[in-house]
Amino acid sequence: MILISKRIPSCHPFFFLGFILFSFNISLAQEAILKQKIKVIQELLTSVDANKLTFNQELKTVSPGYYDYTVTEINNKGNEVETTYTFALADIDKNSVRYFTKKDVILIELSIKGKQKLIRRTTDEGSKINYIPSFTMYGLNADNGRDLESAIEDGIPEAIEVDKSSLVLSSYEEHLNWLKKNITDIDLPKHQIAQLFSKNAEKTGFVTLNQTVGSKNERFEFNLALMNPNSVNYKISGDEFIIEVSSAKGVSGIKFYNDDIFKGYTDKVFLYANSLANGKHIYTVLKEIIPLAQTEFETYKQEINTLDTALEYLNTHTNAVKSDGRITMQKLALEEDIAFLSTKEEISDKNEEHLYSFNLTDINQNGISFKNKKTRFYLILSTNKGEKYIGHSLNGETENYEKEILLYFNSFDEAYVGKEALQFLIVHYKDRTTEVTDESFEIGLEDALRQLRSEIKPVQEGNLSYEQEIELLETETSTFRFTKTELSDKRTLENIYEFSAKDLSQKSSKIIVSGKRVWAEIGVKSDEKLVKVYKDGQVQNYGNKIEIEALDPENAKEIVATLKKLAASKSKL
Repeated sequence: MILISKRIPSCHPFFFLGFILFSFNISLAQEAILKQKIKVIQELLTSVDANKLTFNQELKTVSPGYYDYTVTEINNKGNEVETTYTFALADIDKNSVRYFTKKDVILIELSIKGKQKLIRRTTDEGSKINYIPSFTMYGLNADNGRDLESAIEDGIPEAIEVDKSSLVLSSYEEHLNWLKKNITDIDLPKHQIAQLFSKNAEKTGFVTLNQTVGSKNERFEFNLALMNPNSVNYKISGDEFIIEVSSAKGVSGIKFYNDDIFKGYTDKVFLYANSLANGKHIYTVLKEIIPLAQTEFETYKQEINTLDTALEYLNTHTNAVKSDGRITMQKLALEEDIAFLSTKEEISDKNEEHLYSFNLTDINQNGISFKNKKTRFYLILSTNKGEKYIGHSLNGETENYEKEILLYFNSFDEAYVGKEALQFLIVHYKDRTTEVTDESFEIGLEDALRQLRSEIKPVQEGNLSYEQEIELLETETSTFRFTKTELSDKRTLENIYEFSAKDLSQKSSKIIVSGKRVWAEIGVKSDEKLVKVYKDGQVQNYGNKIEIEALDPENAKEIVATLKKLAASKSKL
């Protein structure tokens, strides 16, 4: 056994070479069989005389599996009209091949699978080209028509096998090199198209397509790994055989340049083919290369597996983004699970400096989306349930709280990895955060009071300031007194709320954000009016909630969490 295993590696190249030769021989044998079947069709195609026209027919092989069928119509004055149909026999729907009588002629119809326009029709001595889904041949008589129908049907399975073996590529590099070699200039009857497909040596999967159509000089830059293989489609128009491919996930992530000027992003690329066979092969290779490019991209892209690598990637690729006539400099810093994003924008002679603060666990990890506007490409980070938990200041001035934040990148592929880095950070901090999920969690009155006194703080909001204090009035009834004094230049207003912890509701206690203000709203069970209220010492109507001002959403969360624990602590009240 040891001797055999040692011999296998040395013999492996010969086995591989033998396999290639075996496959090559099978391909040649299939082509030979197909050639014989095509010969039968050729022999059945004869000159057909109708009442006023004569149809001369000829079938020529362009390449194995591809054919030119030419029919020349001659009228009784000797005038001739020649039409050539170029097609791949493998594309013909075997079940659609039929012969039928039309007036004074027998016709044999051939249609493309799915009614796709994959038959090239050439008329006017080659000056007019268009693509159609079907065409007809002519039978000499009923017997000849039936024989032609049968011969065509008989050749289709072999043509399919030959077609499968006509383009055999395996690796990503083989597919890429094929595209580079075979996406070439197009010479059409009325115009020319110049094309150059090239790869980026520094970025895996990244390619460039240069096209000159008439006076338009365009360039497209995109990552093959971020294209959708299911979007590859024929987009045939007039004499142009076009293959289209779109970005993945419906994202407009393809950079588009006109005369070397960056114009923005698009979601589709169109490639032109110089023949029917070339177009079909481009279609096949594109569908195959995208999954291969995805594997390459996943293998060679930067690995995000620590806080440092995630933060380093984000700050490296968002540091200086040039787009839309501005430079956007961004930096993300972390303090525990709180993120601080500083964004500086230089726009002509105007500079803006934004500072955003938010809890990473408040960001919806599955809701991070790609977006572009003009020449700007960015990620939208949205909060869970659209809560306005993102603090924002502009040039040092406090702004309203936000529910989303934008993070700019130079390209779709950089944003793609950036999204993974953000999701890593969110999941990491979610795993670290200890959240009270059991509402029966209990806390004693003294412990609750101690926590609330540390959480309820003075708050400044614009011209208003709030002094806040909480105390335990009576242990036996679990009664608290919360005093909130509102101070402004014009007046001082004191609000006092007295309530029993036994009456508090876990479900209706929540955080509310409005504009620049944040507060904890603590509700009463069944929305009953059980809170005793005083304003400047005057007794007011009973209320059903207490509003406690908070420094920010994080502070409000702490207050709500403590009071929810208190509401659940029946055995300790």
